[in-house]
Amino acid sequence: DSDEPVLLQGVIDACFVEDGAWVLLDYKTDRVEGDPQVYAQKHARQTALYGVVLEKLTGMPVKERYIVLLGANAEVSV
Repeated sequence: DSDEPVLLQGVIDACFVEDGAWVLLDYKTDRVEGDPQVYAQKHARQTALYGVVLEKLTGMPVKERYIVLLGANAEVSV
């Protein structure tokens, strides 16, 4: 939420097109203690920013974003 230019540096772990829209995956290898939903929300902003950039670069919408928590064997939609 800034009028200033923003530089985003990062790497999208995985994304694919499904029914004309992107599905974005961000893998986390951290040890997860407690509720995976709560832990995944800590990273939701990161995937949201990746989604904005992906849409701008490709002109295609992002329909789903997931945090894949390898340590908890869980995937959480954010």
